[in-house]
This record gives sequence, structure tokens and C-alpha cells, in this order.
Amino acid sequence: MIRSPILLEALTLVDYFVAARSRLLRSRLRLGDEDGIALLEVLTAGVVLSIAILGLALLFSMGSSYVAAEGGERVALFLAQQRLEELRAVGLARAVAEAERPVPGFPGFLRSTTITVGTDLDGSGDVPRIITVSVKSLVRQAGPITVTASRVKH
Repeated sequence: MIRSPILLEALTLVDYFVAARSRLLRSRLRLGDEDGIALLEVLTAGVVLSIAILGLALLFSMGSSYVAAEGGERVALFLAQQRLEELRAVGLARAVAEAERPVPGFPGFLRSTTITVGTDLDGSGDVPRIITVSVKSLVRQAGPITVTASRVKH
């Protein structure tokens, strides 16, 4: 039995460091036991990669639909301008309104012509006319296109 307090304190300190070192080694052994960690990392990387690929696929899909819609709007604008040129060739004074109906040769497009007659403000008999041609697409994701011309006799 040791009766010296200094020696007893030194042995207690040595026991403390030995215990601390064994705890450190045990914790290192537990961290070194990484069975299944690689599988978890691969699964996490797969999930992140699939989310990124899904985002890119949606981006390309939306871009494709916007391009198709723009093509439909261009065709609708062409058909509206074509009808307005036909009415100018006949003469805007003799233009008549037509109800919405399919455009011959362009399936999926409906065209209508409306004529709004203004008022004769000065009493000269010159009544302004506003001719509006509207074309909308049924097939494509395009919005309706409207082209307007006005006729005022001078």
C-alpha cells in the first residue's frame, strides 16, 4: 500500500491518461468500422444526380414547348396579315366581317374578321372603319394573334 500523496497522485494521473487513451482508441476503432458507409454515399450521390437530370429534362421539355408555341404564333400572324392584305386588295371600304371559321389549308387555326364603324364627328360623311383580323391556334400552345387596320376617307 502506497502512503505517499505525491506518488498516489502520480499513479492516479497515469491511470487517467491510460483510460483516456483507451477511450480514444475505442472511438477510433468505431469510426474505422465503416461498413455500409460507401453504399450510403453512392445512394446519396445517385439521388442528387437524378434530381439534376430530372431538372435538365424538364428544362428541355419546356424549351421545346415554347419553340412550338412561337412557331404557332408565327403561322397565326402570317394568316392574319394575309387576310388583311386580301381585304386591302378588295378595298377596305368594301370589307365585310366574317365569323370565326377554320382557315382553308391550315388545319387547327381559326380566323375571324370584325369591323367597327366609328362616328362621323364633323358631318362630312367620312366614317372611320377599324378592321380587326384575329387568328387563334387550336393545336399549338400559341395565344391568339390580332392585326388591326383602320380606314379613314380623306
